[in-house]
Amino acid sequence: MESIAPLLEWLARSELARVMATSAPARETAATLHALGAMVVVGAALPLNLRLLGLWRGVPLADLNRVLSPLILLGFVTTVASGVALAALRPFALLGMPAVQAKLALIALLMINALALRLVPAWRMLDQVDSRGTISRFRTAGLISLLAWSGVLALARWPALL
Repeated sequence: MESIAPLLEWLARSELARVMATSAPARETAATLHALGAMVVVGAALPLNLRLLGLWRGVPLADLNRVLSPLILLGFVTTVASGVALAALRPFALLGMPAVQAKLALIALLMINALALRLVPAWRMLDQVDSRGTISRFRTAGLISLLAWSGVLALARWPALL
Protein backbone atom coordinates (compact mmCIF):
# COMPACT_ATOMS: atom_id res chain seq x y z
CA MET A 1 0.00 0.00 0.00
CA GLU A 2 3.03 2.23 0.36
CA SER A 3 3.24 2.76 -3.39
CA ILE A 4 -0.26 4.22 -3.56
CA ALA A 5 -0.12 6.09 -0.24
CA PRO A 6 0.35 9.50 -1.91
CA LEU A 7 -2.74 8.87 -4.05
CA LEU A 8 -4.76 7.81 -1.01
CA GLU A 9 -3.54 10.84 0.94
CA TRP A 10 -4.57 13.11 -1.94
CA LEU A 11 -8.00 11.44 -2.06
CA ALA A 12 -8.47 11.78 1.70
CA ARG A 13 -7.69 15.52 1.51
CA SER A 14 -9.64 16.19 -1.68
CA GLU A 15 -12.72 18.34 -2.10
CA LEU A 16 -14.57 15.11 -2.89
CA ALA A 17 -13.69 13.76 0.58
CA ARG A 18 -14.87 17.00 2.18
CA VAL A 19 -18.19 16.89 0.32
CA MET A 20 -18.71 13.23 1.13
CA ALA A 21 -17.92 13.83 4.83
CA THR A 22 -20.26 16.80 5.18
CA SER A 23 -23.20 15.82 2.98
CA ALA A 24 -25.48 12.93 3.80
CA PRO A 25 -27.28 13.33 0.44
CA ALA A 26 -23.93 13.02 -1.37
CA ARG A 27 -23.11 9.83 0.54
CA GLU A 28 -26.55 8.36 -0.11
CA THR A 29 -26.37 9.30 -3.78
CA ALA A 30 -22.94 7.70 -4.14
CA ALA A 31 -24.10 4.55 -2.33
CA THR A 32 -27.20 4.34 -4.52
CA LEU A 33 -25.21 4.86 -7.72
CA HIS A 34 -22.71 2.23 -6.57
CA ALA A 35 -25.48 -0.32 -6.07
CA LEU A 36 -27.25 0.60 -9.32
CA GLY A 37 -24.00 0.48 -11.28
CA ALA A 38 -23.21 -2.95 -9.87
CA MET A 39 -26.69 -4.18 -10.77
CA VAL A 40 -26.32 -2.92 -14.34
CA VAL A 41 -22.85 -4.37 -14.88
CA VAL A 42 -23.65 -7.76 -13.37
CA GLY A 43 -27.13 -7.88 -14.90
CA ALA A 44 -25.73 -7.22 -18.36
CA ALA A 45 -22.65 -9.41 -17.92
CA LEU A 46 -24.62 -12.47 -16.79
CA PRO A 47 -26.40 -13.22 -20.09
CA LEU A 48 -23.29 -12.36 -22.11
CA ASN A 49 -21.17 -14.70 -19.97
CA LEU A 50 -23.75 -17.48 -20.20
CA ARG A 51 -23.76 -17.05 -23.97
CA LEU A 52 -19.95 -17.22 -24.00
CA LEU A 53 -20.25 -20.50 -22.11
CA GLY A 54 -22.46 -21.88 -24.88
CA LEU A 55 -26.03 -21.21 -23.79
CA TRP A 56 -28.54 -19.74 -26.25
CA ARG A 57 -26.56 -20.74 -29.35
CA GLY A 58 -29.47 -19.52 -31.47
CA VAL A 59 -28.68 -15.94 -30.43
CA PRO A 60 -25.76 -14.52 -32.40
CA LEU A 61 -22.99 -13.50 -30.01
CA ALA A 62 -22.32 -10.37 -32.06
CA ASP A 63 -25.89 -9.14 -31.48
CA LEU A 64 -25.78 -9.86 -27.76
CA ASN A 65 -22.39 -8.19 -27.44
CA ARG A 66 -23.55 -5.10 -29.33
CA VAL A 67 -26.45 -4.61 -26.89
CA LEU A 68 -24.86 -5.66 -23.59
CA SER A 69 -21.25 -4.45 -23.77
CA PRO A 70 -22.18 -0.73 -23.63
CA LEU A 71 -24.36 -1.45 -20.59
CA ILE A 72 -21.52 -3.33 -18.91
CA LEU A 73 -19.20 -0.38 -19.54
CA LEU A 74 -21.77 2.13 -18.25
CA GLY A 75 -22.36 0.10 -15.09
CA PHE A 76 -18.64 -0.38 -14.55
CA VAL A 77 -17.81 3.33 -14.92
CA THR A 78 -20.71 4.27 -12.62
CA THR A 79 -19.59 1.77 -10.00
CA VAL A 80 -15.95 2.84 -10.13
CA ALA A 81 -16.76 6.56 -9.94
CA SER A 82 -19.19 6.11 -7.05
CA GLY A 83 -16.79 3.69 -5.35
CA VAL A 84 -14.02 6.30 -5.44
CA ALA A 85 -16.43 8.83 -3.95
CA LEU A 86 -17.34 6.44 -1.14
CA ALA A 87 -13.70 5.49 -0.58
CA ALA A 88 -12.74 9.15 -0.24
CA LEU A 89 -14.18 9.08 3.28
CA ARG A 90 -11.67 6.49 4.57
CA PRO A 91 -9.27 5.44 1.81
CA PHE A 92 -6.55 4.03 4.09
CA ALA A 93 -8.98 2.14 6.28
CA LEU A 94 -10.82 0.66 3.29
CA LEU A 95 -7.73 -0.42 1.41
CA GLY A 96 -6.41 -1.99 4.60
CA MET A 97 -9.33 -4.42 4.66
CA PRO A 98 -8.51 -7.85 3.16
CA ALA A 99 -12.00 -8.11 1.63
CA VAL A 100 -11.57 -4.80 -0.20
CA GLN A 101 -8.12 -5.87 -1.40
CA ALA A 102 -9.57 -9.14 -2.69
CA LYS A 103 -12.45 -7.30 -4.34
CA LEU A 104 -10.06 -4.94 -6.13
CA ALA A 105 -7.89 -7.89 -7.22
CA LEU A 106 -10.97 -9.57 -8.72
CA ILE A 107 -11.92 -6.34 -10.50
CA ALA A 108 -8.38 -6.17 -11.94
CA LEU A 109 -8.76 -9.78 -13.10
CA LEU A 110 -12.10 -8.88 -14.73
CA MET A 111 -10.52 -5.98 -16.59
CA ILE A 112 -7.63 -8.13 -17.82
CA ASN A 113 -10.08 -10.86 -18.85
CA ALA A 114 -12.25 -8.41 -20.81
CA LEU A 115 -9.25 -6.83 -22.54
CA ALA A 116 -7.74 -10.23 -23.36
CA LEU A 117 -11.02 -11.39 -24.85
CA ARG A 118 -11.10 -8.36 -27.13
CA LEU A 119 -7.64 -9.29 -28.42
CA VAL A 120 -8.84 -12.69 -29.64
CA PRO A 121 -9.09 -12.44 -33.45
CA ALA A 122 -12.43 -14.29 -33.46
CA TRP A 123 -13.89 -11.68 -31.08
CA ARG A 124 -12.85 -8.80 -33.31
CA MET A 125 -14.55 -10.49 -36.27
CA LEU A 126 -17.87 -11.38 -34.60
CA ASP A 127 -19.83 -9.27 -37.09
CA GLN A 128 -18.21 -11.02 -40.04
CA VAL A 129 -18.66 -14.64 -38.98
CA ASP A 130 -21.49 -16.83 -37.81
CA SER A 131 -21.08 -16.38 -34.07
CA ARG A 132 -23.69 -18.92 -33.08
CA GLY A 133 -21.03 -21.29 -31.82
CA THR A 134 -18.43 -20.66 -29.18
CA ILE A 135 -14.72 -21.31 -28.91
CA SER A 136 -12.73 -22.40 -25.86
CA ARG A 137 -11.27 -18.92 -25.25
CA PHE A 138 -14.83 -17.51 -25.16
CA ARG A 139 -15.91 -20.20 -22.70
CA THR A 140 -12.87 -19.51 -20.51
CA ALA A 141 -13.55 -15.77 -20.50
CA GLY A 142 -17.20 -16.35 -19.63
CA LEU A 143 -16.33 -18.68 -16.75
CA ILE A 144 -13.68 -16.33 -15.35
CA SER A 145 -16.12 -13.44 -15.53
CA LEU A 146 -18.97 -15.34 -13.86
CA LEU A 147 -16.78 -16.53 -11.01
CA ALA A 148 -15.02 -13.20 -10.51
CA TRP A 149 -18.25 -11.15 -10.51
CA SER A 150 -19.72 -13.61 -8.01
CA GLY A 151 -16.70 -13.04 -5.79
CA VAL A 152 -16.92 -9.26 -6.14
CA LEU A 153 -20.58 -9.29 -5.13
CA ALA A 154 -19.96 -11.61 -2.19
CA LEU A 155 -17.08 -9.46 -0.94
CA ALA A 156 -19.13 -6.29 -1.36
CA ARG A 157 -21.87 -7.69 0.87
CA TRP A 158 -19.62 -9.27 3.48
CA PRO A 159 -16.58 -7.02 3.92
CA ALA A 160 -15.45 -8.90 7.01
CA LEU A 161 -15.49 -12.20 5.11
CA LEU A 162 -11.70 -12.40 4.90
